[in-house]
Amino acid sequence: MLFGEGPGGYRILSKLGSGSGGSVYKAQKKGKIVALKIPRISGTTDLRRLKREASALSCVRNPNVAKMEEADLEGPTPFIATEFIEGQNLAEDVKSNGVYAGRYLALLADKLAFALHDVHAANIIHRDIKPENVIIAERGPVLVDFGIAMNPEETHLTRTGLVMGTPGYIAPELLEGGREGAESDWWSLCAVLAFAALGRSPFAGGGVGKILDREEKGEADLSGLPCALAPLFLKVLSPDPSARPPIKNLIDAIWQNV
Repeated sequence: MLFGEGPGGYRILSKLGSGSGGSVYKAQKKGKIVALKIPRISGTTDLRRLKREASALSCVRNPNVAKMEEADLEGPTPFIATEFIEGQNLAEDVKSNGVYAGRYLALLADKLAFALHDVHAANIIHRDIKPENVIIAERGPVLVDFGIAMNPEETHLTRTGLVMGTPGYIAPELLEGGREGAESDWWSLCAVLAFAALGRSPFAGGGVGKILDREEKGEADLSGLPCALAPLFLKVLSPDPSARPPIKNLIDAIWQNV
């Protein structure tokens, strides 16, 4: 899409990113700057997914979750406009400024857990919690991109056997065909916190197959974490959901380590 006039009367200012699902632009209307998502619609499934994303965003009111400003799901060029969050994503922030430790890690954990609690209270599973989907803004971390979010009672919009998510951050039970639930999002959040503290995924190294294999076996590399935290991180990252302690225990331990 060329810069200039976009759908909904928005003026496209710059491109923020793109992927298989479409593109996101920095755009403006009536003086307000937004992140304008214009999906790639190739059929009814893509449109249903966009409607799910808009529904999810409209249900959550939390300062650490990006707010939806406007959506047009029926026009010739469907779009979702969310508030524009000024800042780097967590992966960029760690690369630029170093890893999180002490109080900074505790505050990051607190605010993201607060956001995710409200997401789940709205009966939504995010399904793609990863460093790139956390923007470090002036007001704190903000969870973004609900593109594959779903209500746990809803039907999947992907082909049978196709798992959506990001290697290193997708809960291991989903690799074996398990059903998404709040516990899978909490596992992903723990993996993100480990990334923030280590500067790498705890399952990184080798190709995608090796990363997923380590997840399924619970073989997280947590070398570099404080001795007081590593065992609890390992328990929360267990491949067995029933063996994972509440993430509140981990966050309490992080605060105790400040």
